[in-house]
Order: sequence, then structure tokens, then C-alpha cells
Amino acid sequence: MLKLATKFVPERSAFEMAHQAGFRCTELWLDAAVLARWQSIVPVARDYPFEYAMHFPNRTDLSDETLAQAVELYRALGCRCMVIHQPMYDRFHTALHRLDPTLQFAVENHHLALTEIDDWAGANEGLALDVEHFWMLTLRGADLGRLTVKVGEFLGRWGHKLRHVHLPGYVPGYDEHRPMYCARELVFNVLTQLANVQFEGLIVSEVSPEFQTPNDLRMDVLLFDTWRAASFRD
Repeated sequence: MLKLATKFVPERSAFEMAHQAGFRCTELWLDAAVLARWQSIVPVARDYPFEYAMHFPNRTDLSDETLAQAVELYRALGCRCMVIHQPMYDRFHTALHRLDPTLQFAVENHHLALTEIDDWAGANEGLALDVEHFWMLTLRGADLGRLTVKVGEFLGRWGHKLRHVHLPGYVPGYDEHRPMYCARELVFNVLTQLANVQFEGLIVSEVSPEFQTPNDLRMDVLLFDTWRAASFRD
């Protein structure tokens, strides 16, 4: 069964809001300042029945102490994977693996041409597919039919390496990181494709802070429940 997640800075209010909205999985947004207080995050996180993934900070100037704190938080919460962008993976993955050889990396696609996707996927040990990045930066706003085909081709070739998915409600011409319910057709389409390949990672409604409200979060959970009910009925 697919698992829906949200993403937020690990503050108690955010945990509580996500839980009240109906989420049971989450990806934690992190930077060096957040990681410096990792020991205070752990007991709060353990108060909630979430499965966790974490997003490594998007900086290449991190200290050894910050790397160690990221690994400690990962271990303490039993994270499913560490989502990381390519520049940070290239710079830090050896040091991070030295701290913990069992880390499950999920390297996220970003500014890639379509001809570069296979090279990116083949070179990395685990993948995080950001569908919004794929549509906006790789396919450059192609129609939904073409996106559907290309996502299917990607899953057919690289689904065995896929550990994590970002699926905000993107529509070409609109802002990034909107809720899933802003793009119902896209979301239902991708969820069905992920179910068909029996994807076991987290699917994250990655939204901007302005949409991290009780109503917006609840709407995305209801959208996911609607898709799931229709899928089981079919």
C-alpha cells in the first residue's frame, strides 16, 4: 500500500498539525541550525506514530559536526532514507557512509535534461523522484500525457532504485510546491503508476510553508484517501 507523507521543519506544532490532518509519515526539512538541536527533536518525534525520512541540508559548506548530527538523527528516528541533492551527495556521501554504512540515500533529480536522466539514475545508489522537478525542469512544461509516458518509462527502467517520491500539486505555469489537491489529475495518475510498480517508499506532498495549514494538509489526505478508495473499488 502506498504511503503518503508531508514535509516540515521539525517543530512540535508542525508534528501536531500533520498528525491531526491524518498523516502518518513525514519527511523532515533540515539545516545546520536544526540539526544542532537534534537531541531535542527526537523525543518530540517519538511522541507521534510517524514513519520518517529526512532531507539532508542543501549546502556544501557543512561541518563534520553537522554530518555527525544528521546521522545521529537518522538513526534515532529509524529513518527510511536520507533524501539528498546531487552536489551534497557527491561532496559528503563518503564521509556519511563512514559514519554509518547502512544509510539509505535517495538522490533527488533537479536541473536535468531528459538525456541526462539515465546517467543520473545509473550513477546513484538510490533515487528520489521529484515529479515537479521532472515536469518543470526536465520536460519543461510538456503536456500531462507526455509526463505520464516519461514517468512510466522512468519507473520501468529505474523503479528498482527508487526510494522516495516528491509529488506536490504542480501545474505548468503556476508556482512550485502547491498542495496535491491543486493538481488532482496529475496526482491520481502518478499514484496509480507507483501502485502498479508496488512502490514501497514515501510519497511526499511537498508544499511551501504558506500551505502548511490544517485545511490544506487535510485536503491532501482526503485526496489520497479518495484515490485509494477508487483504486480498491476498481
